[in-house]
Amino acid sequence: MTSTGSVAASTPTPTSQHSAARTRQSFIDRMTSPGGLFLSAVMLAAAFPLTAPIRDPDFWWHLRSGQLILQNGSLLHTDPFTYTVSSHVWTMHEWLSEVLFAELYHWGGLAAVVLVLSVVSWLGVLCILGRARLDRPGPFALGIGMVLAVIAGYPIWGPRAQMITFAFACLTLLLAERHLREGGRLALLLLPTFLVWGNLHSGFLIGLGFITVIVVAETVAHLLHIKGRAPAARVRSLALILLGSLVVCAINLNGPSIILYPFGTLGSAAQQSLILEWHSPDFHDRSVRTFGVMLLSLVAFIVANRSIRLRDAALVLVTVVLALQSVRHIALFVAAATPVWITQAEILLARLRRGPRRQQKLPPVAMRVVSWAVLCGAVLGVYVGSRLLPSMHTREDSLFYAQDFPVCAARWLAADPLPLKVFNQYGEGGYLADKLSAHGDRVYIFGDAALMGDELLYSYGDVESVTPRWDSIVRAAGTDVVLFDSNAPLSNVMIHASDWVQVYRDAHNIAFAPKERVASLQLPPQPPFTAPNDTCTTLAQTPASRLDQQPG
Repeated sequence: MTSTGSVAASTPTPTSQHSAARTRQSFIDRMTSPGGLFLSAVMLAAAFPLTAPIRDPDFWWHLRSGQLILQNGSLLHTDPFTYTVSSHVWTMHEWLSEVLFAELYHWGGLAAVVLVLSVVSWLGVLCILGRARLDRPGPFALGIGMVLAVIAGYPIWGPRAQMITFAFACLTLLLAERHLREGGRLALLLLPTFLVWGNLHSGFLIGLGFITVIVVAETVAHLLHIKGRAPAARVRSLALILLGSLVVCAINLNGPSIILYPFGTLGSAAQQSLILEWHSPDFHDRSVRTFGVMLLSLVAFIVANRSIRLRDAALVLVTVVLALQSVRHIALFVAAATPVWITQAEILLARLRRGPRRQQKLPPVAMRVVSWAVLCGAVLGVYVGSRLLPSMHTREDSLFYAQDFPVCAARWLAADPLPLKVFNQYGEGGYLADKLSAHGDRVYIFGDAALMGDELLYSYGDVESVTPRWDSIVRAAGTDVVLFDSNAPLSNVMIHASDWVQVYRDAHNIAFAPKERVASLQLPPQPPFTAPNDTCTTLAQTPASRLDQQPG
């Protein structure tokens, strides 16, 4: 009897088969309706701003660090790139991301890195859509909200380690919100999520913070009997998952101290004041104006609707403060606030509509499916041909990279037979470390600001801004060569300094050496930049106004 019962239980009933068929038909109807076509096109088009060649100056030292980890079989506990802070203890909070970059680069070069990080970024946007759909808004509000979101985050998008944190933050918010609404065990996925995230990037603290904000807001909502609160049992289970997530974050090659590591960056006055990404948004910059539009419209919607869940309000408030404090946090605002914007827009549209949505008569299923496939294929084809492939195929020695990174200067420095100590621009230290560290050259500074320390950051700032101490700081460090952007204030001062000699120049960089040591450094001669089909020749011969900054 037991055997018979098992067979009967496993046999689909006509009712379940009909239910599955209705579900499939409903899904097809939603996807192939006019609204579904619009939303599908929006989500595929969202990949355009998320995809680009490598623009993050920190990528290069992350790549080299990952290669050294694989080569040594262990984390690097001290800095191998600088001649200034090589004794500092290095907490490699992104070690797994760096190993991932190194492996991708080994198997597919920059193309593999661009492809994988573009997909990761898009999956984060997909999680935003999934969370927004929990309130069942219409496709118009969903589509417009997603368009605003991907444009608002434009200053931050691109292949970089922070996109991993963005995607995990979006996933965390989706799992937490779904758990509060539907319960179940799916939220347990947060535990392996934080285990992996904690080794990929110290931004895992953001995910823990988001869940903390949600739990606290829900607790307050229960104490004050505020509408829209989740069942208390689900809030308690989410709090337990939060504690478990905190524990698994400590399972890290850096040890449990990794949990406190991010607070060092947040508490660094030097990083907040000297690094552009940590500055507040400048709304004179067109790239951040969409963020301003999204923020102001969200406030207007909330005021007009006078209805918002407390946990949503808390997430919006926290991420607005973070985004106004630092440009790099706009991505967190996009992750947390976009579903709220969509819900608020839908509430307002429903009030203006003053009636239920009218059911539209749809064409035959076959025609709708073909239309959907053609539309998606067209958008995907344009994306792959005009955005993805050019971004993937942009070579490291291309004009695109030579405009932003010291490609030609690194080639010149690598020809010197002696190991050099190079005082460099902050944003170019990572590239120089990647290309020159194997030759024994060392840089003054690179993008791991926490490793550099506030003292070195302030010293660098004094040199970059050409304070009276600049010369003594550079010489006291034992610098052999100063390599800076050719139009920087420091470069303009050094051209006229009698005790420094210009030893190199291209359209992007200029280099100087102490007058009394030029001969002993055995520096290569100034390249003529006349070789045909050479990136540096093209860079030298192209006026700055004609540099197009296009990948490919």
